[in-house]
Amino acid sequence: MLRRAVEVARATLRDMEGREVPRALYPVAQSTGRQLPAPLEKRLLKELEENEWLREQAAEGFDGSEESDNPYEQAAALFLLRPDGWEDRLEAIRRDLRDAWNADRIERYQRRIGELESDLKKWKRDARRANRRAENAGREADRRVEQAWEEARSTVEPELIETCDRLRRDNRRLAGALEGTRAELGETGQRLAEARDDLERERRIGHAPRARSSPLNVWADMDAVEAARQLDEVVEAFFAGPAPVEMAPGPADVEPLVLPAGVGPKSPEAVEWLIELEQPFALLVDGYNVTGKMYPSDQYPPDQFSRPETRDRLQNDLAELKVRARGRPRITVVWDSAVAIETSAQTLPNGIEVRYTREGWTADDELIDLARHLGASAAVVSSDRKVREGAQQAGSLGLWSEALTTWALNG
Repeated sequence: MLRRAVEVARATLRDMEGREVPRALYPVAQSTGRQLPAPLEKRLLKELEENEWLREQAAEGFDGSEESDNPYEQAAALFLLRPDGWEDRLEAIRRDLRDAWNADRIERYQRRIGELESDLKKWKRDARRANRRAENAGREADRRVEQAWEEARSTVEPELIETCDRLRRDNRRLAGALEGTRAELGETGQRLAEARDDLERERRIGHAPRARSSPLNVWADMDAVEAARQLDEVVEAFFAGPAPVEMAPGPADVEPLVLPAGVGPKSPEAVEWLIELEQPFALLVDGYNVTGKMYPSDQYPPDQFSRPETRDRLQNDLAELKVRARGRPRITVVWDSAVAIETSAQTLPNGIEVRYTREGWTADDELIDLARHLGASAAVVSSDRKVREGAQQAGSLGLWSEALTTWALNG
């Protein structure tokens, strides 16, 4: 809602002399991305809230009005200019935007339900026609069999066999077509039920979810990451890994990793940029978060992302990145494990360091802790917002898992 106010404040900082920029906003002023990372955006809004001089400077460069028809323009004007009653008016705008957003989602679901219901009616019509065709074909087949036998009485046996074989093939073909139509009808009904459930959840805001009606299946109902941790528990019980090598703190004067203009943290170009980087750096990878993007559960078996061969593939892709990289990076991939008393690690023959977290200590915790040690010399790969924001607050570069998966899958 306050994105317009952030844009105005960034423009104001760019127009300031270096000594005029508040010290806390140096990283904001140096950021060249089209959109600020979330931690820097929060820092800028906090400074605008507390620093009246900065807010007045931003208001001077703001050409919007609190009477604007654009709710985002109006919100920025209220936040920067602060007329009487601005807080209540800003809250009213927030409620209006939230209600409009919810109404738009419900409308989209209703349209989708209408489309699925139309598809369902079409498939039902097709199924009825297919049933009629199958019945007619069955009657015709019976008639032709009888006719063939009648003719066979006055003809040779090979001709009778050929006629029977042809009729049997026709019957099998029609039965297969009918079965395919029934399967498609079932899938359409399932999609319609799922869309209806989504709409129902949107309408039950603030209400408790419906109780489960299906019988409990421990493995099928378990969260995918938790299932992977259970599997790791079996392995760790027999093969305890060595203690990890401590990460040395990054040098204080190292130049921070900043993506060039036009390269987003979610694009594979960000990985190519790291490969071409000549300065040494550390690459920290959120293992299961990346493999979860490589093998989404709607396209692969639910445990595909946590299988040993999947982990090996990611580690081999990282080894290829290490070989191609000019800056000779230290690459560490962190996997969740629920049973180890202490965090363990091993360095593979391909040079990739693999860490397994201790019980009660997640991969997210380990990645943020490593980023705090390494600071500006590290790049952290994860689509988990908590991990990226923690890394950015430590001065590290945050990249999305999609950047690495797209780079790896495209070879």
